[in-house]
Amino acid sequence: MTALGDPPLFLDGDLVDELASVEVGLEAARVSARAEAVTGRVQIGDGHTWMRVLAGILGEIGIVGYKEFHRVGKRVRYHVSVFDRDTADMIGVVDGRRITSLRTASTAALAFEHVDDGRPKKLAVIGSGEEAKEGLRAVAAVSTLAEVAVFSPTRANRESFCEALGPVAGVPVYPVDSVDAALAGAQQSYVATSSLGPAFLEACQVAHLEMLAGIGSTRPDQRELVGDVFAEASQVVFDCADARHEPGDVIDAAERFGFDPDRAVLLKDWLESPYEQAGEGPLVFKSIGTVEQDLALAHRLLVAAHERGMGIPAPEIGTLRIMRD
Repeated sequence: MTALGDPPLFLDGDLVDELASVEVGLEAARVSARAEAVTGRVQIGDGHTWMRVLAGILGEIGIVGYKEFHRVGKRVRYHVSVFDRDTADMIGVVDGRRITSLRTASTAALAFEHVDDGRPKKLAVIGSGEEAKEGLRAVAAVSTLAEVAVFSPTRANRESFCEALGPVAGVPVYPVDSVDAALAGAQQSYVATSSLGPAFLEACQVAHLEMLAGIGSTRPDQRELVGDVFAEASQVVFDCADARHEPGDVIDAAERFGFDPDRAVLLKDWLESPYEQAGEGPLVFKSIGTVEQDLALAHRLLVAAHERGMGIPAPEIGTLRIMRD
């Protein structure tokens, strides 16, 4: 068997879908959650298009790389490039369409896994898009679930979601007609919506929950949770430091409800100790995603492709130049 990256591989969207699994996602999330990463990013736009490039070095697994995505109107393309940290050689290029939803779900699942005590629980899923689907797959793999109630505004979408995800979850998965109906009697909730409208979930609606994960709002102009959800939580866990100031619902929590984002604990630190309930109110996990999550998952997919003899061999990209000291 040749070494990883000899030749470099290209994984298109179909190959990523074939290789992606809950297990692959969780393995990558466990690496990224504990990684000591060096990261940076650039974002540009001109009113017609915008582009974001997120770069990182993950010394723990010996890679350096970046995720690039750009948008023109409703057209968006993503890819992740991964290089060997020691040789500078390309390991591969991975289509990024699936990366975002799978790494987000897998990272959130680590939080659900950490609090799981073996008691069967009702999970309320708010949302029925790809982020919600990936989320339920991942959470069902690590949590002890008894049932799952699903709400999204479009009836056909939530019914289709339940039909598709019921066999995967292995417990009853059923649609309901409102957010409150989904939350009734639930111990946990996974909130994954488009976040394009105003925040819709208030502290009084979720006070009875043991845990709530909100993963849909990642930018200042996006909101899912009203700020009082954070202010009245027993504990808040962020997947990264940027979650302290970037998502709109955290900004709302700080500006209107006196929430101090600095009192939240980062996932990496939180996972180091056994979970203990911190007080009244739900544990709130907030994720906005990181480049280390993207890179760790892209690398794990490339490893899986190499192990299974899959992937499209790619030509050498970037002529090697030996620099003077």
